Amino acid sequence: MTVLIMFLIILGVFVGFIGGLLGVGGGFILVPVFNSLFSILGLPLDLSIKISVGTSLFTVFLTSLVSAYKHYLRGNTLWRYSLVLGIFGVIGSLLGLKISTEYLSGELHKRLFAILLILISLYGIYLEERKLNRRDDIPSTVDYRKLSIIGISVGVISSIFGIGGGIVTVPLLVHLVKFPIRMAIGTSSAMMVLTSLVGVLGYISQPCPTYSYLFNIGYVSLLFGSIVGLTAMISSKYGVLLTYKLRSKTLKYILYILLMLVGIKLL
Repeated sequence: MTVLIMFLIILGVFVGFIGGLLGVGGGFILVPVFNSLFSILGLPLDLSIKISVGTSLFTVFLTSLVSAYKHYLRGNTLWRYSLVLGIFGVIGSLLGLKISTEYLSGELHKRLFAILLILISLYGIYLEERKLNRRDDIPSTVDYRKLSIIGISVGVISSIFGIGGGIVTVPLLVHLVKFPIRMAIGTSSAMMVLTSLVGVLGYISQPCPTYSYLFNIGYVSLLFGSIVGLTAMISSKYGVLLTYKLRSKTLKYILYILLMLVGIKLL
């Protein structure tokens, strides 16, 4: 048990740092790691993947609180756009929760998650190589229809796959709405607070067997989520600080390469 707790603490430090650096919740790392741990502990795949998703969302909620606040202090959170994204993201989260709990098997769930990560990374690298976004300033006008579509889409994806949505939101805000990368990261972080909270409440409310060693309520393991989440909340501030010392292009490639590696590993 001591070894497991130490592993979760190290995982939390890593996920928090990555989350603060890239404006993502770290769910794309947590879900496959949690799923492997729960499988080792004897949970069947259909159950382990759902508890992984719910617990990941719980962790993402904790880390996004700190990340959003730190980016706000740096002046990189556009609250009105975060609110629009968050409201439509909540709608998408409710739809995604229904799809995840009622229609997806464990194996299909895992493979769809892997494909999602690979497609996002390829799309982001393609656009970066084409240099379709050279802006460093905030666009004078923003199409709210695009924001609403992004919000709903990200909400669905977030709830199904246990991610905060930042890995989808940041590339879309950069390439479709023409946000500078740091503004996209800060705005995404604020949105994740709302969407991940709704997702957590949804997974907690679902009927699920209780496992004493997980301390789970519904599909959320409070033990795993709290250890990783609280540790990540501390380390995320260091990732935020590094964000302002790296070039925008470097940040984008770090994000895309991470997504590609995790997606390939899952497949």
